[in-house]
Amino acid sequence: MIKGFLVGRSKLVLIWLVLPLLYGCGTDLVRFYFEDLLESGKATESSADQLAWKGLENLRKKKYGKAQEAFQKLIEQYPYSKHVILAELKLGDAYYLDKKYAEAAVAYEQFARLHPAHEAAPYALYQLGMSYFKMGEDVERDHAQLKKALSVFERLSKAYVGTPYATKAATQASLCKQMLAKHEIKVATFYYKRGKYTAAKKRLEYALVNYSAELFQINKLKEVEEMLKECQNKINAGAEKPSFWTRVGF
Repeated sequence: MIKGFLVGRSKLVLIWLVLPLLYGCGTDLVRFYFEDLLESGKATESSADQLAWKGLENLRKKKYGKAQEAFQKLIEQYPYSKHVILAELKLGDAYYLDKKYAEAAVAYEQFARLHPAHEAAPYALYQLGMSYFKMGEDVERDHAQLKKALSVFERLSKAYVGTPYATKAATQASLCKQMLAKHEIKVATFYYKRGKYTAAKKRLEYALVNYSAELFQINKLKEVEEMLKECQNKINAGAEKPSFWTRVGF
């Protein structure tokens, strides 16, 4: 009897330890998932519940691999449990905190697709965008992931107008555009220094059309306009170097 009391009490204490994890997604998931425990004060013996507890506890302890294992097992073995929605969302968090951004993106995308009307959907979409952002934030990398992040942030801003995550997404979208604008300038400069003025001109024009506000924000608008003008002058003067294929007779 004493043992049962201690177990029940320890699980109630654990509820309060994991509250920040649940509220961190901007939703009142606690009442939905733990209402029975909060009201009765009794520990449940359900395997699905045990996996949910295990996943949240490991997430709290930053044991992300074990958290991923618990949430994935819950989803696969108990697809009709009410804890599945929690597991799907927190699986994404476990991957994200573990810096496994590709896996996190898959989990968040699936949650947003399966539960578009859920109160946690804006959070899942924001985290999806952040997962792509983390994969593409290195300026030296392929910017396909950064463009995916921008697409998700814009999608979130339009689909969930008025929510806190829509506001955060708009800010993050602007940051994505700034980074993409810097990338276009870098590529244009590369072409310009090698006498490829037409190629440089195209990249600069693309930047002006798509990221003019961001170019102004990062104090690069005037630089781009001047480089574009110089490219046109070089092209008009016939200064562009012929391509490799032209030089070898093709």
